[in-house]
Amino acid sequence: MNKFLTCLCTLTLLLMAFQPLVMGSPILLPSKDEGIQMFFASQPEDPVRIVQAAFSADNALLDARLENKGKLKIQLYRLAWAVVKKEDIRLVRGEMLPVPQGVDTSALFDVPTHDIPGKGDLSKHPTGIVFYVAELQFQDGSHWEADPKKIKKEVSGMVK
Repeated sequence: MNKFLTCLCTLTLLLMAFQPLVMGSPILLPSKDEGIQMFFASQPEDPVRIVQAAFSADNALLDARLENKGKLKIQLYRLAWAVVKKEDIRLVRGEMLPVPQGVDTSALFDVPTHDIPGKGDLSKHPTGIVFYVAELQFQDGSHWEADPKKIKKEVSGMVK
C-alpha cells in the first residue's frame, strides 16, 4: 500500500509540473530583452470572455478556456489581441474559427487557437499583449463583436 501511495504522489507531482500555464493575472513571459506582460481583457458586459489559457515555449497561445455568460450557444469565435509597445496599441484579429464539434458552449468551454499572437508581433518586443474575444457567431444566427474603442481604453490602463 505504501508503494502505491508513493507512486501516486510522485505521479501527481509530475503531472502538476507539466500543467499548462494558467493566466488569471499578469504573468511575465521571457523574451529576448525583457518580459512581456500578458493579460486578458476583462470584458464585464460582453457575452463571452477568456478566463484561462495555455502557452507554448515561444509565447504562442495554444488554447483558451472561454466563459459564456449568456444563454446562446456559440458556433464560431474569433480571438484577438492588443499589442502594446510604449504608447502604441495595435489591435490584431485572429481567424474566425468553428467551435470544435461536440463542445458544449453554454458555460465554460475550451477552444484551440492558431498562432496567437503571431511571431511578427512577438519579434517586435512589445511591452505587453492583451487577449480578448473579438467576435462571435451564435447558433441561432445572431452575431456579436467587441468594441475596439472599449478594448483600447481597457488595454491602456492594464499595460504599463
